[in-house]
Amino acid sequence: MRLYAFQGIRYNRPSAEIDPLAAPPYDQLDDAARDQLHALSSHQFSHLTKPLADAGGDAYGTAARLHSSWMSDGILTRDEEPSLYICSTELAGGGQRLGICGLAGLEAPDAGIIRPHEETLAKPLADRVALLEATRIDLEPVFFLSQDEGRLEALIGHDLDGAEPLAEHTDAGGHRHRLYRVSDPERISRYQELLAPLPVAIADGHHRYKTARLYAERSGAAEGTAEVTAANAKMAVITSLSSPGLTIDPIHRALRRPIDISAAAHLVVETRPVDAQDMSELAAAVAVAPQPALGVWKVGRLPEIWQLDPTRAGEAIPDSAKSLTVSLLHGMVFPALGLSASAATDGTVVYRSDPAQLSEQLTAGDLAVGFALPPMSPHQFAAAIAHGDMLPPKATRFLPKLVSGLVWADHGSRIA
Repeated sequence: MRLYAFQGIRYNRPSAEIDPLAAPPYDQLDDAARDQLHALSSHQFSHLTKPLADAGGDAYGTAARLHSSWMSDGILTRDEEPSLYICSTELAGGGQRLGICGLAGLEAPDAGIIRPHEETLAKPLADRVALLEATRIDLEPVFFLSQDEGRLEALIGHDLDGAEPLAEHTDAGGHRHRLYRVSDPERISRYQELLAPLPVAIADGHHRYKTARLYAERSGAAEGTAEVTAANAKMAVITSLSSPGLTIDPIHRALRRPIDISAAAHLVVETRPVDAQDMSELAAAVAVAPQPALGVWKVGRLPEIWQLDPTRAGEAIPDSAKSLTVSLLHGMVFPALGLSASAATDGTVVYRSDPAQLSEQLTAGDLAVGFALPPMSPHQFAAAIAHGDMLPPKATRFLPKLVSGLVWADHGSRIA
């Protein structure tokens, strides 16, 4: 991938004072969460990522005017020299995840350099493209993963030694995010040289990357070998797939309508009833069960754990993905239940990251059957995408989410 340093824009405050100004990614904010954040400060970052319309109904113009006034009033500052930025996340449960933030040159989808790893659900891009067109500001990064055998982690560790943070924020999960700057051209070159021959997988932010590409196409900017500017690149945080702080949580599934789950019985090596009181307990049991394991909770029946038989998958699932329950569920179990491939994206399959929410909807009768999935290891993830194969929609959930509002770039940023 092509990595570029840029003149980062940041809050012009001491690092400790930035905590209440940073925000979760825009797609994690419903209207209530947006309003709560807006009320914290007139300079809260969510005013830019989730702006409210002015009297004329123009939310995107409001964001552009706000950012311009914050710059002119000295609320924000722009770094004088193009830089890379270290994103360090101290995990609430212990450990640390490190990443390097820069601008990534946009690539053609078939180039194999910046790879989506899963099919994406249809999601309107018009809102994000309109915001980008109005502001010309790259507000939120994409999360990339590189197969660098831990060399990226070593580079970041060197530059963290003795460094002072530019910004700090503790998210709702108790994870501590810190931002550091790397401005030495020689050190920047080392990151660029390391990542240049490596492809990366989009871990989170597929739609943000699509937004950047769509904007570049509409504005006439080319990709690949074209001269790169901040306007035809995408801000990204790159983390090593070898990072010990990388975790991949599951996103569970459900069906709204009753279905005969016995139609998939021939795909199961063993069925075990589980004394679980809710989907949270079922998911916990699935995580420690012999794999590949699938938790099944049909309304009116005791919850069960199915140990699936990968040998029944056939050629519909790549060999590299046959250890993944999520691939077996979509490629083997759902077809046996009579669901077509389109069920994954047409609303038939319901996705819930919170098993407690899934329990509530099953109890209320809004859903008929729930499926609890186990976590995925980075090793399994790397093997499954190694040959460019795609995972089912919402196959992964990389936590913690990146924080918005620590550093960002406008299209006028000088890059190097």
